Amino acid sequence: MKRFLLILSIFLFVSFPASAGTPRKTVSKTLISTTLMDCRRYPGVEMVKLGRIKTAALKGIVRLAAATDPDARDALRLMKGIHGVTVLDYEDCSGTDKDRISRRLERALAGSETLMEASDGGEKMRIYGIVDEQGAEVRDFVLYTPSDCALICIFGSLSMETVAKIASHD
Repeated sequence: MKRFLLILSIFLFVSFPASAGTPRKTVSKTLISTTLMDCRRYPGVEMVKLGRIKTAALKGIVRLAAATDPDARDALRLMKGIHGVTVLDYEDCSGTDKDRISRRLERALAGSETLMEASDGGEKMRIYGIVDEQGAEVRDFVLYTPSDCALICIFGSLSMETVAKIASHD
């Protein structure tokens, strides 16, 4: 996980200053949320959604742990700007349903800005989001791995400085 965050932070710091001034696509929270809600109806789909209240409660729990655990303090700093998290897992669906869900997710993410795409042994992972002009924050972060039948949406903002600090603790 730390290696992933390090790679992400290096990618964002290196590539986005070069793209300043170019029009950017955005992550459509509404379209993605609607698609995720529609995908829940398939047998075998598991979805966890934490809205503002549940995310705030989670931050409170992490805040309690942060009193004694330095890793929890790092997690709390990372969670500061997050106001919602949704995780979709459709690994246990039938092959036909997996294909349908994958196509729907691809369409929902088609207009989003791809921050990074990685491939390892045929497994692909794509990261979408919105990076501010200075490259200091990424908003509405979406990680999609079609081969693992999983999608993670983190709505809000993540400080790239905090991500880089956590990744450097490796």
